[in-house]
Amino acid sequence: MDEEQDPAIRAFFGDFVAAFSSFDGDRVAEKFSLPYLAKGPGDACKVFNSGSDLAAYFQSYLDDYHSQGCRECHYSSLSINWLGSECAIASVTWDLVDTAGTSVTSWSESYMLSFGSGKALAFATVDHVE
Repeated sequence: MDEEQDPAIRAFFGDFVAAFSSFDGDRVAEKFSLPYLAKGPGDACKVFNSGSDLAAYFQSYLDDYHSQGCRECHYSSLSINWLGSECAIASVTWDLVDTAGTSVTSWSESYMLSFGSGKALAFATVDHVE
């Protein structure tokens, strides 16, 4: 485990918050490597091999969140589990809020991260289903 990579994980989530706030699917997709696997509830599982498909996937969520009144997101409860020196599982709880800071929606998700050039990219995510 490389303790120097902890800042890279925090930078990943800090930049993710900024990317989300842009409501630009292309900008959010930059946080992920290809291929990328998204595991949601039930049988929902998607693999993306192209940046344009991944950006469109994120854009559909961003548009939906925006239509619900969401204007920004925050994360909490960051937990990091190292998988050797090159990968980690980082879990967070997301809270999407409106302009008054009222929660629109919230969920927990884990990110499988790999490191290159001192930066983290997600190659898979898993929604935590209650």
